[in-house]
Amino acid sequence: MSTALTADARPIRILFVFAWLVVGGEETEVRLLAQALDPTRYRIEVVACFRKDGMPEQTHAQLEAIGVPVDRTPYALGFDETVAYLASKLPAYDVVVSCQNVADIYPALERMHLRPPLIEHGGLVSEALAGPKHFTARYVGVCASIRDAAASRMPGREHHAVEIPSMVDTRAFDPARRAPVRATLGIADDVPLVGWLGRLDPKKRVEDFIDAAALVHASHPRARFVVIGGPDAFIPEYAAALRNRAHALGLDTALAFLGDRDDVPDLLAALDIFVWLSRGEGMPHVIAEAGAARLPVIATRDNGSEQQIVDGVSGLFVPHEDPPSVAAAITKLLEDPTLRTRLGTALRAKVDSDYAVAAVVPRWESLFAEVLTDRPPLPRPTGLFRSFLQGGFESSTHRRAHDRKRVDVIAASHHDILAAHDYSELAKLGILTVRDGLRWHLIEREPGRYDWSSLDRQLDAAKALGTEVIWDLLHYGLPDDIDIWTPAFVTRFAAFAAAAARHIGAAGPGETRFYAPVNEISFFAWGGGDAAYLNPFAHNRGYELKVQLARASIAAMEAILAIDPAARFVHADPVINVITDPARPRRRKYQHPDLAA
Repeated sequence: MSTALTADARPIRILFVFAWLVVGGEETEVRLLAQALDPTRYRIEVVACFRKDGMPEQTHAQLEAIGVPVDRTPYALGFDETVAYLASKLPAYDVVVSCQNVADIYPALERMHLRPPLIEHGGLVSEALAGPKHFTARYVGVCASIRDAAASRMPGREHHAVEIPSMVDTRAFDPARRAPVRATLGIADDVPLVGWLGRLDPKKRVEDFIDAAALVHASHPRARFVVIGGPDAFIPEYAAALRNRAHALGLDTALAFLGDRDDVPDLLAALDIFVWLSRGEGMPHVIAEAGAARLPVIATRDNGSEQQIVDGVSGLFVPHEDPPSVAAAITKLLEDPTLRTRLGTALRAKVDSDYAVAAVVPRWESLFAEVLTDRPPLPRPTGLFRSFLQGGFESSTHRRAHDRKRVDVIAASHHDILAAHDYSELAKLGILTVRDGLRWHLIEREPGRYDWSSLDRQLDAAKALGTEVIWDLLHYGLPDDIDIWTPAFVTRFAAFAAAAARHIGAAGPGETRFYAPVNEISFFAWGGGDAAYLNPFAHNRGYELKVQLARASIAAMEAILAIDPAARFVHADPVINVITDPARPRRRKYQHPDLAA
């Protein structure tokens, strides 16, 4: 479906905030969403708040491989620091999606005045019931029971709890992968292979699968079993106990632990039967993945699994914690290939209709459009500038007091060669207006002779990207041959300003050309005329310098208007308080606008 872009036609920036980033349904959802959404309309990024030794890095790599930035900064921070970091990060996004009941998200939002809409995404009933909901624009549950749990915590706006199931990329499931994957596992094509997939977590009842495998193996000794998935970093002892259990049951050659894998669709293609026996899950994403692979599924009734499977039609239900019943269901399927095919085909049809990317992504697009429509209006440009927030590139070129060496911050920051990249990064944040500078000392090395090569890369980048620039003409530095105290300075600067206006050119239709003739006149006058902090390194001449700079600014504006009558001017001084030596008071800090007027 189609959704509106942000008001300035940039992509909608969506930040997914994870408590931790491991391998699971929510992580897969973000990856598939990022791959499916139109990148000209949406930009997805991820930040994870916590990492514990032993957690897999697989999802980090998968996301970054498709161009989704993964911010790991909070890994080195404590809770309070993470809250502060998120509070500084979230305002840059149009929508925030919090996954796994992130404890840091509400404290971060509490610190903010203007908050992006928050969507909470929950894969467990316990997550839906936890935490406040007053900042939650929508709560997404992956199944009806999770949605209903969230709705119970949102009185008066229960409809803001919605259901969007986890999606599956059905294109990744290729039956032709069966033979080569089995070859790598050392399993012949006619050997029955039964599998389990997920993180090794006690609520998933992996021990019931192992016990059932032992019972089946006793009657069907050729059958083989695999457990796909790694330990839960919080409960590593559970994985060790499962291995010990398999060994004690004599399954060393019949059952393999494959660990975390990034080739799950291929591994599922190699199976004949899939088993899932959880208690306390949400909607098992792995059941949908098994369905995409056309596998018959044996499962327990557990929240979302009852929406995924119709018993006897698209799978088989078994009682909780009952390995003999699981073994009986596996045996039934092993002995009835026709039933296996019928169940797997029916589940695949369910996946195609409800869980495939094409079925789920439009629901996310509608959700994003809804929360953006409901969002209170944010400050918008006044019409004077293209963006309310503005960027700035420090373009100081003065000489320093202690060694008289010239500063060139544009060169030091490589902005002169990276202007296009810099403007582009700002545009991603919705910042379309910037202050940038000309370096007069490079442009006019000889009186009246102008070389614009030091400016052209910035100028070309601004034109190519549509960045609106307020051009600083004098940012503390000037050619060495000019005496700033003489009338010739004013004349030379006005001529330079006129030449700059000719080179930069008049604005195009719908545009405005902005100039800042002399940057920070009051600060410049104090720093250069009273404190000898920068050129011309004078004492007790601050007011004199301020008047001289005001004269130059007025002359420059008149010269520019003679070239470009539609030009507009910006005058700036820093909003700072300088604690001065009592012998060198800084008087009338904002006097220069009165002088220029």
